[in-house]
Amino acid sequence: MVGNPTAERAAIEMTYEDTASVSRTEPVTGANNITKTALVVKYSEIICALSYTGSDKSNQTKAQNEVEYDAVIFAAPDLLVLPGDSVILKRFGRDDPSSQLLLMFEVVGRPAMYATHQEIRVKDGDLA
Repeated sequence: MVGNPTAERAAIEMTYEDTASVSRTEPVTGANNITKTALVVKYSEIICALSYTGSDKSNQTKAQNEVEYDAVIFAAPDLLVLPGDSVILKRFGRDDPSSQLLLMFEVVGRPAMYATHQEIRVKDGDLA
């Protein structure tokens, strides 16, 4: 299997336990030829894997609990993911917002590309 990117990719993707949708802000022309920016879904229900990097910058203040941490999403190498894209990720295929397994991220930097996968660095910044 080593040296065979197709077989290696298949083996890696068998370990993926999450799914995600990737959206990008783009100009959209609507009624009366008025162009506005809108969030456009580029990929839906892609299989992937989330890994937390351990860089947790969350902070509790008297007024609010700020959640901020870095993570990496492992996904297929043939997807074009750009800095600033938005990712909605379902952990273990669950999409119940109350279960805290539906996560929202922003892509930071350019993904690291490999023959078998890409590593997409993301940041979660939210209020809890």
